Amino acid sequence: MPHVVKGERYYLKQKVNFLEAIASTAGFGCCEQKNIYAIIDEKGDIAYTALEQSNCLCRCCCAPYHKFQLNVYEGKVEDVKSADQVMTMFHPFKCPACCPICFDFCRGEMIVYDGPVNAYDNDETGEVISHAKQPVCGGGLTPTIQVWEGEANDEKDPDYSIKGPCCCIGGICGELICVPTFNILTGHGKDEKEQKEPLAEIKKDKPAGFGDAAKQLFTDADNFTINMPPGASGKTKSAILASGLLIDYLFFEEDGNIFCDPVAQQLKCNCTNFYCCGAICPCYLVLDFSNKEGN
Repeated sequence: MPHVVKGERYYLKQKVNFLEAIASTAGFGCCEQKNIYAIIDEKGDIAYTALEQSNCLCRCCCAPYHKFQLNVYEGKVEDVKSADQVMTMFHPFKCPACCPICFDFCRGEMIVYDGPVNAYDNDETGEVISHAKQPVCGGGLTPTIQVWEGEANDEKDPDYSIKGPCCCIGGICGELICVPTFNILTGHGKDEKEQKEPLAEIKKDKPAGFGDAAKQLFTDADNFTINMPPGASGKTKSAILASGLLIDYLFFEEDGNIFCDPVAQQLKCNCTNFYCCGAICPCYLVLDFSNKEGN
């Protein structure tokens, strides 16, 4: 029997990596570490732990478009060897979205397999529980992820569409001021267009205090609340969990929002990211301390 995700609400918490935070703030961004997530249920217990498996060179040079898989274990993981792996979420390598994502090799996706599958090293395949994937052109000015039970199929409507805020996402504004919400809508053609209220949502959590705000400004560790649509199947819920993780990788994995450029002697602040057809263009506020003559 495939693993069934049963909860109606989960809290996604990414572990802070201080080495990565210090390196990125100091202007040495190629120190990307493997992500670790705790997925917490409504009771406050750790329902799942997701551990990234990826190549160091590819991760440091190509994140967040690098090839990786998330090994999802039930409960809190003390020892990986004795832990029960219930799902595998695989993200193939993708070309950076510097232009509209019209081709499949540019569209971000997460394939969810039942149990342990070594899709990363050996290209093993197993039973596909569900699939989360960006549509062609990424939803235009609205960041969009589509969800299917089973494998993705562009020739049929997805079970759900997940839509974020229009145009601007991430950066200091998206971390502290206009915290984004991704609405979960039915993916069935006319119903989606006629739908006025979302069925559920994936919401980036606001900082709880100064320490949490500093964590979000200087690191790429993020927290999300994932509410499941009423009546969603266990397989579809696994794709919505994967969508929450994919949203973090696609839109919030830049190296912090405040960092130094020691060569140019500048302090850069990422105010927000402009989103268009899958491409992301950061908008920076730059403070120049170089004291160049004539400035």
